[in-house]
Amino acid sequence: MPNPDAHGAAAVPRWPDTLQVSTSAQGSHVRLLRRRLAQWLGGDDLDADVIEDLVLAASEALENCCDHAFSGGHGAGTMTLTASQAHDRLVITVADDGSWQLEGAETGHRGRGLTMMRQLVDDVAIEAGPGGTSLALTRYV
Repeated sequence: MPNPDAHGAAAVPRWPDTLQVSTSAQGSHVRLLRRRLAQWLGGDDLDADVIEDLVLAASEALENCCDHAFSGGHGAGTMTLTASQAHDRLVITVADDGSWQLEGAETGHRGRGLTMMRQLVDDVAIEAGPGGTSLALTRYV
């Protein structure tokens, strides 16, 4: 599993090989993961609008991970972005080793991320437990 450095120098696998990148859950790393995903998706297989939707949905999931999964004062943990294709679907998963924030928890002025993700992809599945949270974004291709 390649780990990004400060300059994002690790090689990005090409579609259809699985992309998997782990890094500390810091907002400054979201741009790097977003760029890696865009590179992975950037072949001739998908329409530019589909790529944009997928990258935006994944970016929101990554931002949510950084903003909410480690808000209990435990510092930043790890987040992992995985993208793979199987048959007629593309699945992008954002996982962390933090804590899921229950609905109704204080989110300030935010709170529309899941709604936005659901509008950009065909399915959003969330699994949360004591070991962390995994959010899977599925797009049928």
